[in-house]
Amino acid sequence: MNNVQPNHQATGAILVLLGIVFLALTRLISEISFLLARPVFQSLSFLDPDGSFLYISLHHIFQGLLALLAIGIVSSQWRIPFADFGFNTHNWRYALGWVIRFSLFWFVLQIGIGLWLVLSGNNLSPFPFPLNAQNFGGYFAFQILLSGTGEEPLFRSLVMTPLLFYGKKAGLSEKRSAIIAAGIATVIFMIAHINFAFNPFRVTYFNPLQQLTCLTFGIFYAFLFLRTKSILGPILAHNLLNAVIITSGLILILIFG
Repeated sequence: MNNVQPNHQATGAILVLLGIVFLALTRLISEISFLLARPVFQSLSFLDPDGSFLYISLHHIFQGLLALLAIGIVSSQWRIPFADFGFNTHNWRYALGWVIRFSLFWFVLQIGIGLWLVLSGNNLSPFPFPLNAQNFGGYFAFQILLSGTGEEPLFRSLVMTPLLFYGKKAGLSEKRSAIIAAGIATVIFMIAHINFAFNPFRVTYFNPLQQLTCLTFGIFYAFLFLRTKSILGPILAHNLLNAVIITSGLILILIFG
């Protein structure tokens, strides 16, 4: 018994170290994606003069492609089958049922919180662009088609699969490996929604409410990934929940101004 505990401690430490590596890798992929998207956006900016959707859409396309490249490298080097990263349609009906139920719950919650804020005398947060049909339509299309499609392979497939693989190989129980992998992936997902500057180092954007949302959603996406062994459910959930958030925001703004 005395020999098992130190091994588990060492395994946990290695998993945390791997989490730090994946934090750096996901951040690097995101930053490179912004760099690749910038010149393309500049050449096509006439399609989106207010910058409401095109730049972030291009970023997520490049991010998804780079995530797939990184997954391919990890799959080859660690000898993990590509399908184990979630690229399959396992249990899609189960995932779809959860996505629909959770999205309906979140829509009601979002509307309720919005109403409470309005009745409490708080101003609704406007969209970060002039609200017109083109801007909202493009932004909505980005959210429901690309937001999860570009992020879930990065934050769930790329991060969680190697952690689960190593945990199993090191002799951790399936439950313990799942909790550690889900926790690390969720923390990385939350940090990805914080902006930093490095010279000097400082936090340039931090939204507590967004962080709480990322924590809730990150746990839900990890749950779907673990239960279905597929990235399809997390992608659908991510896309639909983001669409729910902006749709409920639009409804409240149209009603209350």
